[in-house]
Amino acid sequence: MTTSQDSETRYVCKECSKPFPIGEAVKFCQNCGARVSSVGTTATIDTRTKPLVLLVDDSNVARHKVAGILRALNCDVLEATGGQQALDKLASTTPNLVVLDINMPIVGGLQVLQQIRASETHAKLPVLLLTGEADVKVVARALALRPNAYIRKDDPVDSIRSRLAEHLDKLDR
Repeated sequence: MTTSQDSETRYVCKECSKPFPIGEAVKFCQNCGARVSSVGTTATIDTRTKPLVLLVDDSNVARHKVAGILRALNCDVLEATGGQQALDKLASTTPNLVVLDINMPIVGGLQVLQQIRASETHAKLPVLLLTGEADVKVVARALALRPNAYIRKDDPVDSIRSRLAEHLDKLDR
C-alpha cells in the first residue's frame, strides 16, 4: 500500500533525506548539495561516495586478502607496502580509514600511527591495527597510541570482515 507521501515523492536524498516533488528536475540536493537522480516514488538512492581506505601491509598475501574484503564492503582501496609509503600517500591524500599492520621493515606501523596521531591534518583519522602481533608489551604500546581497533590477522575471515564493516559504518563521509 502506498501513502499519499509515497506518490508525491520523486527524489529522495539519502544524505539528508530531503524529498523532492514529482516533476521537479533535480540533479543536486538543494539542502546538502549531494547528487541525486530520478528514482520514482519513495525510493532512496545512496548519494555517498565509496570510502577510501589506506591499507598498509608489507605482506602481499595479507594485503590481497584484506583488500578483497574491503572491496566486497564497497570501499576504494589505496595500498601501501610499508610505513614510509603510507606516510607519503598521507601527505597527498586523506583516506576515510587506515588499516595498518604493525610489523613492517624500516618504518613500522606504530611509527606510522604515532605520526598520524601527532598530525594536525590526520590526528582524528580512524586507524585500525590489523596485525599478527601478540606480544603483550607491543600490544600495550600500540593501544597507548589510540588506534580505533586492534584486530588480529589470525582471526577468522568472517570476524575480520564484520570488524571492518563495523568501523566503516561509523565513518562520516
